[in-house]
Amino acid sequence: MSSDASVIRVDRVGKHYLMFDSPRARLKQFVVPRLRRILGLPDKRYYSDFHALTDVSFHVAPGETVGIIGRNGSGKSTLLQLICGTLTPTTGKIETNGRIAALLELGSGFNPEFTGRENVYLNAAVLGLGAKEIDARFDDILRFADIGDFIDQPIKTYSSGMVVRLAFATAIHVDPDILVVDEALAVGDAAFQQKCLDRIRQLQRRGVAILLVTHSTNALIEYCDRAIFLKKGTLVMDGDCRDVVKAYADDLVLDEGGELLDLAVEPECHEPQVAVVVDDDAASVSVPIMVESVALTDPSNRPCSTVAFSGILRVRVSVRVNGVVPEPCFGIQLSSVDGISLWSVTTQMMGVQLPALDPGVYHYEWELRTPFSGNRYVVAIGVGQIMNGEYRRAHRVSYAGHFDVLSQPHSGAGWLAPSPVFHVPRVVNS
Repeated sequence: MSSDASVIRVDRVGKHYLMFDSPRARLKQFVVPRLRRILGLPDKRYYSDFHALTDVSFHVAPGETVGIIGRNGSGKSTLLQLICGTLTPTTGKIETNGRIAALLELGSGFNPEFTGRENVYLNAAVLGLGAKEIDARFDDILRFADIGDFIDQPIKTYSSGMVVRLAFATAIHVDPDILVVDEALAVGDAAFQQKCLDRIRQLQRRGVAILLVTHSTNALIEYCDRAIFLKKGTLVMDGDCRDVVKAYADDLVLDEGGELLDLAVEPECHEPQVAVVVDDDAASVSVPIMVESVALTDPSNRPCSTVAFSGILRVRVSVRVNGVVPEPCFGIQLSSVDGISLWSVTTQMMGVQLPALDPGVYHYEWELRTPFSGNRYVVAIGVGQIMNGEYRRAHRVSYAGHFDVLSQPHSGAGWLAPSPVFHVPRVVNS
């Protein structure tokens, strides 16, 4: 993408802060270095450097929606505040072309002592709208926010959801060229979140450039043209949403001490590509049973990382038994890439009674049907035994691979796949 066609240009931007342990240290830093220079003594500092962002560069084209993903503390909010102009970069340069409407941290830009009505007029005026323009749009803003008579009450009396409703309603009705949203929508109820996402679709069709910070990988893939992955203030990746989500998920796994499994499919490969599981903690202690390898395959035993809606996935597991296990028990779990448990089961829960296992290597298989919404699912595997009627896990592989379920057109978004059917209203009384 050419930077000449960009509405946002971020070039080698850094934001650094001086961190003081106490007010006394801040005072020392203000006074002591000056005295030391006068006395010809070596410089001494009483602070540490904190780099919130370091050497970040990217461009956003008109009408493009860019998602920003990363853990808490990765610099996402700092970056948006720099773009909006509420912070000044320490190094580098940021250029924006057009009117920016921003929904940053909760209540940002609102005066808590002013009423909702006063804050709407104040915020819209800051963005360049005249009083007559605001008058013409005020009813639409109030209708979208749906906060009723609270519009004439001070913002400090609002719930967090009401603040977000009013802030988003104001931001989208000032005809922005750039909309910046920093996960403030997460505090709204589900119906309002969907209402906001529908409006984001409308803004996209109108050619508004959008920066969207989110922890929802589903929203990232569903609504964004490309994605940016930030980690500890540095830009790790800028590219296709699915590629960035995979890199983010892989990074979460590595940070948690997991082992990445390469499930890439080679066209000429006809045998399942078994991925060896390495778990230093499990290997260093004596456990009665542990996972050695996991492979995700289709029903023909070919490596599989993508499954059709309501397709079949097989999870093939090899375990090593180090001693006699009288009542073995195996488990499996599916999670989102950001660690939300979606489903789990054990052979005990299924009522499956397994025979005792002698020392050796065993292979077994889970077969799953995938009537799931289009998304990425992470597999975890657990092995153990029944003791006193309860499952006692001996070894767990938190990340045993992942698979993508292909999205169904016109089926909605999320984790469930209820196969919705809408019945057109019929005329009952003419």
